[in-house]
Amino acid sequence: MNEPFRPAILLRSPREKMGGYVILPRLVDKVRLHEQKRLPDDYVPNLLKGFNPENGLFPFDGRFLAFTGIDPEALRKTILGSPDDQSVIRWVDQVAIPHTDEEKESWSRSMSETFSEPTPERIAHRTRSFPGLGDLLGLKALGCANSFDLIDYDEGRISLEDLKGTGGKSLAEARPPFPPFSKETALQKVRLAEDAWNSKNPETVSLAYTTDSQWRNRSEFLAGRSEIVTFLTRKWMKELDYRLIKELWAFDGSRISVRFAYEWHDDSGNWFRSYGNENWEFAPNGLMAQRLASINDLPIREEDRKFRWPQGRRPDDHPGLSDLGL
Repeated sequence: MNEPFRPAILLRSPREKMGGYVILPRLVDKVRLHEQKRLPDDYVPNLLKGFNPENGLFPFDGRFLAFTGIDPEALRKTILGSPDDQSVIRWVDQVAIPHTDEEKESWSRSMSETFSEPTPERIAHRTRSFPGLGDLLGLKALGCANSFDLIDYDEGRISLEDLKGTGGKSLAEARPPFPPFSKETALQKVRLAEDAWNSKNPETVSLAYTTDSQWRNRSEFLAGRSEIVTFLTRKWMKELDYRLIKELWAFDGSRISVRFAYEWHDDSGNWFRSYGNENWEFAPNGLMAQRLASINDLPIREEDRKFRWPQGRRPDDHPGLSDLGL
C-alpha cells in the first residue's frame, strides 16, 4: 500500500531559499520525487515548464528558469546527479545569468511578498485549483492572495487566519493594484487616490490607508486611521468647494511620487490654489502605509480658477495638470 503523499513534509515551501533563490528548493524536491514516481499527477504538468501562451499561466518553475536562464533539462539532470542541495547550488551559480545578491533578493520578494491582481481569469483558475476556498475567503480575496500563501495554506503550512493576514497583508482590505508598480498600475493608483479625495468623505478616504499609516501633511504628523479621519474632517470644513487633480511624477517598487494642485475657498469667499508634492509607500496589499506631503497655498481670483467641474470625481475628459500648464 502506497504511503499517503504529505506535501508539507515532502515538499519545501516555495518561500524557502537556496543560494538566494526562492522556488529552487521546492523545485529540487519535485524533480527528485517525480523520478521516484512519488509526485502526484496534479504537480506534474507545471514541472520545469515555462510560460504557457494558451492559458496565460507562468508556473513558478518557469519563472525561476527565466530569471536564471537555465535550461530545464540540464537542471533536471544536475538535480538527479547531485548528492545534496549544495552541489546543486554550486552548479546553478556556475551556469546561471549573473545576478547580485540585491537582484536575487528583489526578485525573490517580487515572488513572495506581492499580491495578485484579481482578474476574472485568475479568480476562475484559483476557484478550480482551490475548491471551496473562495467560499471561505470571498472571490476577490482569493484572486488577490499571494500565490506562495495559497500553496502554503493548501499544503497545510499555514492556517486560514494566517492566509487572511493582518495589517499590510490583510486580504479583507486588499486594494489593487498592488506593488511593485508598473507605469500603468502607478497611474491607476494615482487616479484612484484623486477620485477618493474628491469625494471629500473622510471615512471612505481613510480606508485606503493601513490601520497604522504614518503621515506628514505640511507640518502636521498623523498616525492611524482615526487621526486621518479627524484631520480630513477638519480640512474639508475649512477648504470649501474643494477640487483636486493629481499627476504621477515617479514610481519604483512599492513607492509612488505625485504632484498635485487643488482649488478651494474659505468661508469669506477667498479663493486659493494649493500646490503640492506627495511621496507614498504602499503595503503588499495595496494600502498606503506612509504619506509625506508638502503643500503651498497661492491666493487666486475667482475668475482665475481652472477647476470648474461639478463637485465630485473629475470627468475623464477634463484636462490634467500638465494640460492646464500647472
